[in-house]
Amino acid sequence: MTTPNKIESEIAALPPHLQAEVLDFVQFVKQRHGISNIAIADGNLQSGGDSPFFQALSAAGVVGCIETNEQLSTSYKRHIDFSAKIGVQA
Repeated sequence: MTTPNKIESEIAALPPHLQAEVLDFVQFVKQRHGISNIAIADGNLQSGGDSPFFQALSAAGVVGCIETNEQLSTSYKRHIDFSAKIGVQA
């Protein structure tokens, strides 16, 4: 049995007021992730796998603005210029 079939059978077993609560929750999750009536297939959005929010960030140049082969979380201090920082000790 596929996941959508399992979900459908579980929801069908609920009383109508709880079915409405599940629908509200699904709409909340879609809104939270920027999904507005976009069908989901195999876990990816039909729009190429990216949410509208991610697409907007990409278009603005915020996502993918630096290229490096290193793990910046461990070596970021070597990549950032701190010369303009006030109070830098020599």
